Amino acid sequence: MNKTLIFVKRSLNLSKILTGMGVGLSALGIFVIFALSLLAGSSSAPVFVLPVSFMSLGLLIFTSPVTLLYVYDKNNGVLEYLLSLGWNQSDVFKQYLKAALFLGVILFIGQAVAILIAGAIVGSTVFVLDLLMLTITAFMGFSVISFVTVAMMAFSSLQKQRVGANTPLGMALGVPFIFPTFYLGFLGFSPELIIVLALCTLAAALSVTLLLLSSRFIRREKMLP
Repeated sequence: MNKTLIFVKRSLNLSKILTGMGVGLSALGIFVIFALSLLAGSSSAPVFVLPVSFMSLGLLIFTSPVTLLYVYDKNNGVLEYLLSLGWNQSDVFKQYLKAALFLGVILFIGQAVAILIAGAIVGSTVFVLDLLMLTITAFMGFSVISFVTVAMMAFSSLQKQRVGANTPLGMALGVPFIFPTFYLGFLGFSPELIIVLALCTLAAALSVTLLLLSSRFIRREKMLP
């Protein structure tokens, strides 16, 4: 845990803008949930999935400095030092992934507290829907964070030139999984929920596959400065 906290602190110090954008999008999602709770109540349950997009995207952007840290550490010999300690490529990937997920947990706790307080104020029926939205956000957010973080570390490792992390590319990787939730409300709650869970499962499966294969297709020399 101490190692993870060190990586988390270093990540936050690299980009205040991205962390601020993540918090801002999360706040927007919370505001939309609160507004929908007051205006729609329990009669329009499908529209309550809409804020999941904002909060999941907020989680992704909030954790993206971890990939910046990975590239920074690669260029400055930190990865070489970790490998010299006996770590393999998978161990390195796992440590940065832990940092990204830990950052996501921090922001998600803030989202949960704000949403549950708002739900308690509005009423018990909406409160149940808020719990459902938090569950969907957790599945969506953390599965996409895992996939984008591992994919971007692999992409950075395979690059020949020593350059920074491609943040727009990282965001683009998360788009196919997050953005459909903006447009699924018209399908009805059950089909909408099935599609969202399917996207979460796909993102999680891809992240696990990349992580398991990292030691095979990422050679140790690719992590050296």
